[in-house]
Amino acid sequence: MKPTTKNMAFRIWFYFLVFTTLLLSILWLLQITFVESYYERNRVQTIDNQISEIEVLLSKGSIDTTRDAANKLLSYDNLCGAIYNGFGTNLANLNDVKSNCFLKELPQATINEYMIMAYESPSGVMSIPFVDDTNLQETHLVGKYSKVNDNVYYIFVSGSVQLADVTVHVLKKQFTLIALSIFSIATIVTLILARKLSFPIVRITESANRLAMGDLTVNFEGEDYTEIKALSKTLNYATQEFKKTDELRRDLVANVSHDIKTPLTMIRAYAEMVQDLSGDDPEMRAKHLGVILDETEHLENLVTDMLTLSKYEANAFEIRLSAFNLQKHIEKTVSLFSGMDVDFVVNVKPKVKVVADEVKMGQVLYNFVNNATKYVGDDNIIEINTHEVGEEIVVSVTDHGIGIADEILEHIWDRYYKIDKNHKRTVKSSGLGLSIVKAICDATGSKCWVESTVGEGSTFFYTLKLETPSITHQPYERDGFF
Repeated sequence: MKPTTKNMAFRIWFYFLVFTTLLLSILWLLQITFVESYYERNRVQTIDNQISEIEVLLSKGSIDTTRDAANKLLSYDNLCGAIYNGFGTNLANLNDVKSNCFLKELPQATINEYMIMAYESPSGVMSIPFVDDTNLQETHLVGKYSKVNDNVYYIFVSGSVQLADVTVHVLKKQFTLIALSIFSIATIVTLILARKLSFPIVRITESANRLAMGDLTVNFEGEDYTEIKALSKTLNYATQEFKKTDELRRDLVANVSHDIKTPLTMIRAYAEMVQDLSGDDPEMRAKHLGVILDETEHLENLVTDMLTLSKYEANAFEIRLSAFNLQKHIEKTVSLFSGMDVDFVVNVKPKVKVVADEVKMGQVLYNFVNNATKYVGDDNIIEINTHEVGEEIVVSVTDHGIGIADEILEHIWDRYYKIDKNHKRTVKSSGLGLSIVKAICDATGSKCWVESTVGEGSTFFYTLKLETPSITHQPYERDGFF
């Protein structure tokens, strides 16, 4: 279903409200449902802590000083207590001014019973929850057997552990008001945010749908959010690349169609001439058949180069590394052009060895030299030089021809790039030589580039690895292909 701003905004708004409701529910459980049990555990822990504090006071001072300090401690937490010696004698009542102090009502026999419970307890502590008959509140009494400075004491502390009903009522009423306020504010805020978030996303989605339908003029606009801006920028970049690809596809189809149609037309024409005119003339027949063979060879070269380029671009090949003498490698390639009216000047050290795929890098050198022969200058000289840079050696092929303009240099590696925009077929060229060179270098890790000055000539470069002990000469697979 095609997204719209309205339904996307509603979904975002709904999810935000569900999230807000979930948070309020959790807050209700913590503040209302579980608040009483939490309060009870906290009060019991407070009673235990105060008994420990009273023990510390007994170890540092007399009963009188302990009484004064303990009164302040217990009054702060609304607790009361008492200290007895080992014989059951009351030494001090703590914060007993409280009218609801449970310990004031206990008979001596009950105190003695509690003292025995504390003494016999493995931890020396007795703890009893009960309901105070005076105010009908849940109360907790904790007694501890303690031996301080060789003196035996029984410390009792008690206090209410029940949250007052009025407090719970106030909390519930307050929470209801807070929940309504938060829910109302969240509804408004999430509605605004939902529309603000959904609008750019829907707009980008609509633009993406147009792009998917083939509209390469679409423009992605992002605003407000960094992520949306970054997404728009990325999609605009992708659109531009699609435009380039589409333009390349059209050019490729047009140029390949031209290159294929031309030899087919020539083959048909000369075949008809052989059939109708030169069938009985051996000399004319040989000439016409020669043209047919040349055109067939060009057509075969074109198909072969296209398949080769596709193979490299698909990484469907095997790289066979081996060490070989660079001078012999260059001389072998140059010998293929011995029949041309071109003088080669080769400057390379005789014992330099490199590690590479000799066949593939030979194809790179062949294409560079073949390209140079087409644009050789009036001196008919092509220079092949080498120089070492670190663990690599750079091979350069230089002609002294017309050179290449700066605005064209970055495009010479493209398939069928036409410098003058008037595609013109050469007899022995498929127009894919430099594209194949770039694909080979990218696939093998070599670097290639060109430098040129208009009117002075061009120099094409590529790199090879010098032989070192760390480089193996074994073939390896690439992406699962051989």
